[in-house]
Amino acid sequence: MNRHVGVPSQSRFSRICGGIGMMAALQFAMAGPAAAEVLEVRSGNAVLRLDEATGSPLRFADTAAGLELAAEGQELFRLVVVPPGADPRQPVELSSRDAKAVSRVEGDGVRLRFERIGNRELAAVCDVEAGPDGLFRFRIHLEGEAGTFVERVDYPLLPLAAPLQGDGGGDALVLGTTKGGVLERPHLWKPGRSAAATQPGSLAAQFGCYYGAKGGAVTYCEDDAGHPKTLVAVRTPDGMVLGWRHLMRHDLKEPVALAFPVVAGVFRSATGPATDWRDAAAIYKAWALKQSWCARRLVERDDLPDWLKQGPAQVRFGREWLGQPERIEAWLEKYWAKHFKGVPLIVTFWGWEGVATWVPPQYFPPYPSEDGLKRCVDAVRRAGGHAFFWPSGYQWCLSYGKRDNGSFEWEDRAKFEREAEPHAMVGKDGKIMLTNPPWYRGGEAATLCRGDRWSRDWLTSVAVGLAQRGGELFQIDQVVGAGMRGGGDCRATGHGHPPGIGIWDVEAAHCQMTEMLAACRAAGVNMVLGYEEPQELFLQEVGIQDYRDYEVLRRSQVPPHRPESVFGYLYHEFVPLFQSNPRAEDREMTAHCIVTGQMPHLVPHWPVEPYVFPPHGGFEEWVDDVPAGWEHVRGWQERKYTGQPRRDQNIRHSGSSSLRVESESAGEITQVSRNLPIGAGGLRAGGKYRFSAWCRTQRLARPAAINIAALTRELQSRGSWRLPFPEPGDWREVSVEVVVPDDGAEVVRVMIHVDGPCRVWVDDFQVLEFDAQGTARPVLRDGLPPQHPLYQQWVELYHGEGRPYLQFGEAIPPPTVEPGGALQVGAFRAADGSETVIAVNATDTAQQTTLQRDGKSKRVELMPMEVKLLAW
Repeated sequence: MNRHVGVPSQSRFSRICGGIGMMAALQFAMAGPAAAEVLEVRSGNAVLRLDEATGSPLRFADTAAGLELAAEGQELFRLVVVPPGADPRQPVELSSRDAKAVSRVEGDGVRLRFERIGNRELAAVCDVEAGPDGLFRFRIHLEGEAGTFVERVDYPLLPLAAPLQGDGGGDALVLGTTKGGVLERPHLWKPGRSAAATQPGSLAAQFGCYYGAKGGAVTYCEDDAGHPKTLVAVRTPDGMVLGWRHLMRHDLKEPVALAFPVVAGVFRSATGPATDWRDAAAIYKAWALKQSWCARRLVERDDLPDWLKQGPAQVRFGREWLGQPERIEAWLEKYWAKHFKGVPLIVTFWGWEGVATWVPPQYFPPYPSEDGLKRCVDAVRRAGGHAFFWPSGYQWCLSYGKRDNGSFEWEDRAKFEREAEPHAMVGKDGKIMLTNPPWYRGGEAATLCRGDRWSRDWLTSVAVGLAQRGGELFQIDQVVGAGMRGGGDCRATGHGHPPGIGIWDVEAAHCQMTEMLAACRAAGVNMVLGYEEPQELFLQEVGIQDYRDYEVLRRSQVPPHRPESVFGYLYHEFVPLFQSNPRAEDREMTAHCIVTGQMPHLVPHWPVEPYVFPPHGGFEEWVDDVPAGWEHVRGWQERKYTGQPRRDQNIRHSGSSSLRVESESAGEITQVSRNLPIGAGGLRAGGKYRFSAWCRTQRLARPAAINIAALTRELQSRGSWRLPFPEPGDWREVSVEVVVPDDGAEVVRVMIHVDGPCRVWVDDFQVLEFDAQGTARPVLRDGLPPQHPLYQQWVELYHGEGRPYLQFGEAIPPPTVEPGGALQVGAFRAADGSETVIAVNATDTAQQTTLQRDGKSKRVELMPMEVKLLAW
């Protein structure tokens, strides 16, 4: 029998829920004389049941869809606390199961009080109420002994079935991360595997969902301020747990309550036959649109320069280009101005730092020099462009380039200790936080705390310095998703903020941007700000957004992580997004960026006039210790390659220099590699070629070669060849015939690879193509980039007729494509209510497909490398 206890009247529920027809029921269900009592809350068709004795979730269901979503065996919450006087590095983890007493508290929905948690003076009250249709709101309140510091509250923790529906083949998980994407078939994860993201940081939008074709679970936080939090999905032996970790440092001398409710509930498809993550995103967006970060759409932003709203494109020049300003000038004059005259161009400079790329704080004088950088910026301005700089945020490098003897190529700890050390982030151990990311090449850096006014003033001074040098855009780099190192958990006591993690960090970020914008405007520049990767909290302060949603493909995950523009779908109409690291040969990536409404980001190419392919085979031009057009590979699959390539201007086969590799050490590997694209502008699939190089060997402890491999996007080999180094002696030509596979390979990778003691030279690497008569001839190219046809259409649409949709439009669910995979498609709604579909054929063959959406069907045909806007 069922008996209802304390259920308010229908009229009272109407008042509680704002008259929107929601009803919650508190219910005890008795299955027999010894059965535990069950507390039940309903919201529309959603049902949530908790065990009254423990608070553990027992049932989570969508009765309309016939979905039972819950697994069992999960506590309702967890706490991480530091007891009075204990070492903060050794906190205690407790859970709702550790409560010595659990009792129901009168009130709306379900309220449970957990006392003597872990047999300590610690109590929690958990509230669950009906929210909007199908959703519940969760709150938690803690109280305890003075001197007990709460560092983390995990609540709510939703135990979900895995697989969720059927065999799990259609199950998926999506979190609102900076890179987005869909994690497919998570039931195949091994227990313990998880996906997690923190805001501020890698959680760019505070929502997530877990679903199958019939529906699923959605959760988000109604936090309008940006308190530190982590959304976690973890595979357990019993299923999947989706939950929130709320990060704080609070002394329980005063009780603490979560400053906002967490929402969780059920969702299903609003229009189509199968549920999609966009259905959950729409639920979250309905709340987000009412928040301050959605106050004005991009088209309404009068604080941004007009040119930014004219559909600009972007290109990036690295240190190797900055060292040769004449090349930047030639690219802008002979390629950009020739094909895209009149389109605003954002020109990003990487490697302008005085010491080396990404090595702060010695920014000025810049590389290559004050005059050299001015020449580059002047060329950009002549082309109607705008210079974009990416300083390394709050990083302060202490040393760079560790040598074998322990010394460094550059080191300035004295300046750090003299100027910056009092303002650096401090860890739980009371010491300065130090990191050694790989781009410091064995060196290390501290991170300044943005809660400290001196740190913010320092970064603002960098922005002003760049404004004075012609900069118009400024990215606060290495602050991913606006998140600081260590999650912003600075334990310093002299910075002007409470020690430990807290909302002060987000408040400091807002202050930083306000102060920086004001200082740059005082210097005469309306600076446009951005972060490394997106964060919803700052949409009204940033004007451009580094985005990396396609990079999920670089992670070889099984089951796969499929790219989807989650943040872009939520907030496309609020900020222009651009793919941070485009690839010259990757048409699928370019197509993805086009259909998701991202700003065109071109990869600069050289030469810009007709040339013999591939260029840079003579090792004539170098940037630092790397030959132009090649890559110095420093490791693979966790093995470090410590060998160093060298330029030799004395021993060479022709020209002014060659590549020399030498080593005295066993096990020391040196690799210099490059990718030759297969397709337009590169090698022809099915074509027959002669690869050759001139090599000279003085000594070689182990056989070595120039290895050649045809590789798929997933780095699977479709064929391999070798150009072995000859026996010791004078220069000898080595060659091999290569038939480029036509079964999925996208690049031919050329790898000069030597292991152990050696002294060898390489020069005049060349590729010849066999014609129909069997004659090997040089491969001639026209000086256009491999993706020029896509670039041209993309830029013209984003700047022109497609701008109301591709720059300013709201992303809407795209049509389905039959046959699947024939085209990439996206869909947008303009401010006037009109809708369009954008379709891209990134293949070398014509594609005929049927598009279907909202009961409409359209048959379309796209030629190879064609982009189309289709009114819908």
